[in-house]
Amino acid sequence: MKKIVIIGAILVILLSVAGYAWLGGFRSEKISKVSNQLRVVYGTTYQGKYGDLKLREIVVKTKQLLEDPARSGHLVVINYDSTASENINQLIGVISPDASSEALQDLTQDTLSAGTYLRIQLYGHPVVRSIPEQVNQKLKAYAEQQQLTLGKEVIEHYFGSDSMWIEYPIMK
Repeated sequence: MKKIVIIGAILVILLSVAGYAWLGGFRSEKISKVSNQLRVVYGTTYQGKYGDLKLREIVVKTKQLLEDPARSGHLVVINYDSTASENINQLIGVISPDASSEALQDLTQDTLSAGTYLRIQLYGHPVVRSIPEQVNQKLKAYAEQQQLTLGKEVIEHYFGSDSMWIEYPIMK
């Protein structure tokens, strides 16, 4: 009986490790300073609470813009105040080189300034990635160690379901 329990426990552990690896849990996070060109985000603004149905609807609608095979680009969320706790102020949109698209012209435009940003690249399924609070702590600790002053904006770039960047502008 003990052998069966031990073998069962080993199988569960092996399957858990294999699942974690398959979801990308062993992929490392990379923090770097990057120089970005001027970028334009086309999207919809949202002010309110996390978890609100309206926010979810905006995200779904924005993702649908990217389903058109003729349009390239990726999903972007600009958090205008990274210190906000309850209510958030965001622009959920796309960065697309196809700015002439009619679907984009009716959306709010915001420009991300050219300059230096602190970026963390996250890989793997959201279930195995670091939680946002941990990511922010890592970025802020790195910035402090490098004697960098970060802006209040946080820009999240989503590339499919298993890859994203989070960027903070570095203030001069």
